[in-house]
Amino acid sequence: MSVHEGSSRPASALAYDDRGHGPAVVLIHGHPFDRSMWEPQQEPLARRFRVLTPDLRGFGQSSSSGGTVTMRELAADVEALLDDLGVGSAAVVGLSMGGLVAMELAIADPKRWWALALVATTAEPVTGRERRRRLELAATLESEGMNPLADAMGERLFGPSCPTALIDSVEQMMRESNPQGAAAALRGRAQRPDYRPGLAALEIPTFVCAGSHDSWSTPEVTQALVDTLNSPRLLVLPEVGHLPNLEAPEEFTRELLDFLGHARGR
Repeated sequence: MSVHEGSSRPASALAYDDRGHGPAVVLIHGHPFDRSMWEPQQEPLARRFRVLTPDLRGFGQSSSSGGTVTMRELAADVEALLDDLGVGSAAVVGLSMGGLVAMELAIADPKRWWALALVATTAEPVTGRERRRRLELAATLESEGMNPLADAMGERLFGPSCPTALIDSVEQMMRESNPQGAAAALRGRAQRPDYRPGLAALEIPTFVCAGSHDSWSTPEVTQALVDTLNSPRLLVLPEVGHLPNLEAPEEFTRELLDFLGHARGR
């Protein structure tokens, strides 16, 4: 494993893990998490692929520019990272906010991406109520730190049978996140566009995954995403919440590997 930090580059530079060899796969974390949330998937995927796992701007070991950071800006950071590494083609897997970034990437340059996996996310535009709530929460994080967000999300993230140890570790990850980075991304998410027209035009292989007990990516939200895409593979994991890759890591990883293998024609 290689771990790289962009400390000598601008704020958009990203810390990242680089594991394995073969066709590239980019794993993009959600909010307010960091690249460590993909740990259960990195080693299994790296046996067949080159796995690139960045910390998005303002999260983990990547520096924050504060203010407002849009999903397009987060996507541009990932594009710059791949350009720096000479990676011209990859699959992209995004969870929750990471799914929004993955959509930005695939819609902006479909020929660059040989597969798209969207986990616990939505393609629909932000509502007025959601926009106001995100902007209010961003201000709270800057004044009070991460605890209000961690408290608000809390057990809503998880399915009914999630182990306490996993809940504790995820809550710790949230509380240790950078408040300025989390606030900037919240403001960016308050500007979330309608991704459905762009997704409908894609012809690359797609995979959609959600948990049956997800408070945000509900069955209705997930079905709306599926209906937008051209013949996606759908995986719904029972008794699982908003973090399927952590709550059901073996099944999630197995299905993702199978999808990626078929997308590569092997």
